[in-house]
Amino acid sequence: MRERLLGAKRVGAENYLLLTVVAFALTVVATRWYLEFSGYPKVGGGGLHVAHMLWGGLLLIVGALLPMPFVGRRVMQLSAIATGVGVGLFIDEVGKFITDSNDYFFAPAAPLIYGGALLLMLLWVTVRRRSGGTPHDALQLAVQALSDSADGRLTAGDRDVAIERLRAVRSDLPPAEEALAGRIAGLLESPEVDATLTSAGWVSRGSARALLERILIIIGLASMAFIAALTTVFVLTFDIDALVTIFADQTGPVENPTDRFWWLLLGGTAILVGIVSAIAVVALLRGDGRRGATIGMAAMLINLVATGLLTFYVAQFEAVASTIVRVILLALIVDYRGRLDRGPERPGIASGRPELASR
Repeated sequence: MRERLLGAKRVGAENYLLLTVVAFALTVVATRWYLEFSGYPKVGGGGLHVAHMLWGGLLLIVGALLPMPFVGRRVMQLSAIATGVGVGLFIDEVGKFITDSNDYFFAPAAPLIYGGALLLMLLWVTVRRRSGGTPHDALQLAVQALSDSADGRLTAGDRDVAIERLRAVRSDLPPAEEALAGRIAGLLESPEVDATLTSAGWVSRGSARALLERILIIIGLASMAFIAALTTVFVLTFDIDALVTIFADQTGPVENPTDRFWWLLLGGTAILVGIVSAIAVVALLRGDGRRGATIGMAAMLINLVATGLLTFYVAQFEAVASTIVRVILLALIVDYRGRLDRGPERPGIASGRPELASR
């Protein structure tokens, strides 16, 4: 079957990818800040310099090997973090390997590093939005639920979702796998599994989390629209060359670009993002959550791809704080849209006893 080419979607894959992205970003930022505050020290002597890229390669090996001899969510989390830190340490020195002079401070290095993080983020969005609704995925989800039960990490809601998905695809399974699905469902409904269930925190409960996400998304998108309005005023009112002189800091080791074209292009993309964000806010306030989330997602992708790359080019790593806010807002929108796509819980799920095992 087609879905077996690479196997089923791993349960929690989007969470592991998000850990990798976060570890990647924090590592690059922490490394740059540490080197700047410590005066860019060198590890080694006598002509020997141990680049932190080497430590990144070591952590990449650790991240790749950890899931081979061990199983469980904790191992996957450690693997994701080690991979993210390793990639961050490795790519931080990209400027040395794309210039003849081994220039660590090469200005385009910052947008290249940001582009690497952006690709990982887009991969997370893709995996997050994949439904995982094939029969093979449903079986793997149920098996993972049993594993979580053994680890004491299974909630009643997760157990019920696993059973419901098995019920939805059972008729599409071959006879042997259909019988297997029934037995797995019976195990999940057994008193022994009931005794291992743990409670979900209030933020994980659908209604509270959806309301909190909706509020934060509206505030975030409205802020983008407000920034666009301010940018429009600046572009139309002030001398661009004077603004470039003010904001293009030339005191550090990186020579920031001062060509007004890049700053005008950055302002134009910010205005575009603001307009799209304002449309999304209007849709959300009118109660059209799905359309508002879709438009808001488009606004944030434009913001991350176009505005983000330009910001990292003209302002280098001073753009880190604003980028973190953009990533968090995009994550909220993706999660909110996924919640709307899944729809409200069915009564059969909420009751905790979908009758699959008896079929």
